[in-house]
Amino acid sequence: MPKPQLIETRERYSVFSVVTTRWKDNDVYGHVNNAVYNSWMDTAVTEFFREHEPRMPETSIVPVGVETHLTFHRSISHPDEVETGFRVERIGSRSVRCGVGIFSRGETEAAAWGHMIHAWVERATNQAVPIPDKVRRGLESALMQET
Repeated sequence: MPKPQLIETRERYSVFSVVTTRWKDNDVYGHVNNAVYNSWMDTAVTEFFREHEPRMPETSIVPVGVETHLTFHRSISHPDEVETGFRVERIGSRSVRCGVGIFSRGETEAAAWGHMIHAWVERATNQAVPIPDKVRRGLESALMQET
């Protein structure tokens, strides 16, 4: 028997951004296409990284996505105001797992949620390197606190 799935809720995220849906985000079924949810998640994570290292992507050390996972709970359709919730779930020496919840504006339960794992690499060699200190400090500020 499948394990019951817990629905992500707003209080489990620490940083929020507003996203605007567009008419073209809807698919032929009348709801936002799955690829758009993934784009929202990628944008939430990338913007958090850039907040702590504004020179990205021109830096010699960059984050590279190595894993993405997204779970859907309910549909969102245009027009709707959407918020992405961001948190850091785990920090390693060279990688980080960031969680993102996607909410209709003001809703308590996420319409979708997932995570992305990024490894930091030296651009010239494509070799894994430690997460830069100022980015690490920013990530630590958003580290999820288990309750």
